[in-house]
Amino acid sequence: MSFKGFSVIVGRLQIRAMRQLASGAVPACQSDAETYHVYRRNADGSTQLQHMEADFDAAFTYCAGKQRPTLH
Repeated sequence: MSFKGFSVIVGRLQIRAMRQLASGAVPACQSDAETYHVYRRNADGSTQLQHMEADFDAAFTYCAGKQRPTLH
């Protein structure tokens, strides 16, 4: 699915700004967002909904907590 709206990639996860319409959740600009959906990005390009949060900071904290530490 093509996605237009505010999104941020955090490792293998993607945060998408969403808003609710009568037809369901649709992509939104960050200023119009009502919720933030966190999707796992798979190797084949597909995505799976993992989590929903009411604000961006909570969604980002969720994503940061799911990342594996790396050695540099």
